[in-house]
Amino acid sequence: MINQLTFRLAHDKDAEGLSQMITENAQAMLLPHYTENQWNVFIKYYSPEEIRNKIKKQYTFCAELDNKIVGTIALDKDFIVGFYTRLECLNQGVGKSIMQHLEKFALDKGLNKIQLAASPEGLSFYYKHGWKKIKDITIEHYGVGFKEILMVKQIKKE
Repeated sequence: MINQLTFRLAHDKDAEGLSQMITENAQAMLLPHYTENQWNVFIKYYSPEEIRNKIKKQYTFCAELDNKIVGTIALDKDFIVGFYTRLECLNQGVGKSIMQHLEKFALDKGLNKIQLAASPEGLSFYYKHGWKKIKDITIEHYGVGFKEILMVKQIKKE
């Protein structure tokens, strides 16, 4: 299955589907850990309109399987954002493939270090794939704080 994954840059027309996929993932994985206020901000932050804005400002990738988007990830300068996998694809290597694609892209852009803000739910994935914790941080979106973990990874050509 993973061998058949394809990657492409996201287009405006992908915003609705990406918003829906991210929301479904977050309802299962993150909602139990969020306050009502945090959840409302999350939904706004990943609304189709906001995703269209993000697509214009950062490199946003779609991972596809059989012409269906099964994951997404974006690079904003040296910072990974918006990394989500469709729920039915969890623990099948899709996330690993998406991250490998982004790491190669970052290398091609001349980066040798990338960073991200991980939710506590994602830590085991990142540790398993060579990421190092820098520190606990609070990121604010629309004036609401989210506790995250700043992580870094050195990348190099294999």
